[in-house]
Amino acid sequence: MNDIAATPPQGSSERDSRFRPYSEPSYQYDVRPSKPGFLAVAYHVDTGSTWASVAHKNSDDAKKRVLAACNAGTGGGCYIAAAVPSPGTIFLAEDAMGQTWIKEEMREYGAPYTYDYRITDPARIDCQVKSFGCSRMGGYSSDYIYLDLDPSIDQVKDYFPKGKLHWNRWAMVARPTTPTTAAHNKSWLISGKENSAATRKEILDRCQADSGVPCEISAYAVSDNEVLTNDTGSENGLLVHFVNVRGQNRWISAVATKPKKKKYKKMFRDDPDFVEAPDPVTVQERIDRLCPKSLQCRVIATYDAATPRMQVVEDVK
Repeated sequence: MNDIAATPPQGSSERDSRFRPYSEPSYQYDVRPSKPGFLAVAYHVDTGSTWASVAHKNSDDAKKRVLAACNAGTGGGCYIAAAVPSPGTIFLAEDAMGQTWIKEEMREYGAPYTYDYRITDPARIDCQVKSFGCSRMGGYSSDYIYLDLDPSIDQVKDYFPKGKLHWNRWAMVARPTTPTTAAHNKSWLISGKENSAATRKEILDRCQADSGVPCEISAYAVSDNEVLTNDTGSENGLLVHFVNVRGQNRWISAVATKPKKKKYKKMFRDDPDFVEAPDPVTVQERIDRLCPKSLQCRVIATYDAATPRMQVVEDVK
C-alpha cells in the first residue's frame, strides 16, 4: 500500500458513498452443495471509498472487477487492498482524519467465530499502529458459490460507492535527510492538494532544490473537506509544529476537535454493543501523548490540510 496512506483506503450525505452493505457470515452452515467464492477490495489512496465484489470463481476475476470499477470511478490510480476466498473476511477501519484502513483475515472452513473482532479487528489494529483515533467500520465477507443453481445465474455481488466521491486534501512536511547550512532548522510545508503522489513529489523536489540534499516526509495530515469550517473541523487533519525545552522542533498530525461518535454495522449478529476506548486525537491530546512532561513541549503553529499553501517554516527555540 501507499506509504502516505495505507488505505495504501470516504446517511444521507455524499460521504455515505463509502458505507456499503456488508455480507454477514452465517453460524448455520448451508447444506447446499457449494464451493468457496473469492472476494476482493480495491481502493484509491485519495478517497476513503472502497470497491468490493464477492462470490467470484477465482481471485483474478475478483481483482479485475474491483480494480476496473475503481479506476472507472476515479480516473485511475487504484490498488488492490486485499483478496481472499471463503470464509475470509476483509475488515475496514477509519482513523480520526477519515482515512480508510483495510486488512484481511482468513479462517478455516467450518471453524467457529471465536475471536472478539471488537478487539482483534486487524484493520483497526493496523490503523492504531500507523495512525490515531481509529474506529471499526465493519467489513466484507466472501460468499460461497452454490452449485445447485443454474450456471447461467451470476452469483457475483458488487458493493461499489454510489454518489459523488469525496477527494482527500493533503498536507505534508519535508525535511532534509542530512541538514546542510542552507537547510539548517527548516521545514518545507505543502497543503490543500488533492493528489497525494503529486503532492509528495512536489514538496520533496522543492525541499531538495532549496537544500541541495535529498529530503523525506516527516509528517502528513489529510482532510476530506474542501475548506476548514467550524462544523467540519473534527474531520480536517492538521499538521502541528511544536518544540520542546531542548529546542528540538517536531511535527505531528491531529484533528481540530474530537470526532462525533458513530454507530457502525455489527460484523456478526451476536456482536455485543461496544464502546471504543477514547484515543488522543486533538492537538493537546496528541502533544500530551507523544511528548513527556519533562520536555515541556509547546505548540508553535497548526496548519489545516484543506488550505492551499507552500512555504518554508523556520524552526524556533
